[in-house]
Amino acid sequence: MEIILKEQADILAVQNELMNILPLIKEKPYICEIKPYRKRRSLDANAYFHVLVDKIAKALGKSADEIKTQLVFDYGTIASDEQGLKAGFKALKEVPITRFFKYAKPIGQCIENNKTFVKYLIYKETHTLDSAEMARLIEGTIDEAKQLGIETLTPAEIENLKGIKGE
Repeated sequence: MEIILKEQADILAVQNELMNILPLIKEKPYICEIKPYRKRRSLDANAYFHVLVDKIAKALGKSADEIKTQLVFDYGTIASDEQGLKAGFKALKEVPITRFFKYAKPIGQCIENNKTFVKYLIYKETHTLDSAEMARLIEGTIDEAKQLGIETLTPAEIENLKGIKGE
């Protein structure tokens, strides 16, 4: 169940709903979570991103996965925790990290105890991006497509795609 809280009456509605379901959930515990409301991403925006990825891949003679990964690194969002600490790690150079982490971007190397390590930043997967993050990714993708002479939607059409505009 999801309820959007905007005013005092909404809080009372949640309280009443909880009182109604409490007798039904005695057999196991549940979590009730309150978090800031964020507009959901549009599937149209996601589909348009993938259309552009395919066109760019064809124009460059590369795979769609290669292009998507590069676009995520260029315009995506670095994964972080609730405090804003960015996700990253180091691994032995020999470990094929991209087999385990699709969006692990190498950012340097270091040597410790005569062993070479690669440092990585982890980027969020595109399906986990909120609408503002997805908008930034699509805007960068549109710029890349235009540089290659690929036809894109008009600015008005882009604005009409739900979820393209930031919060």
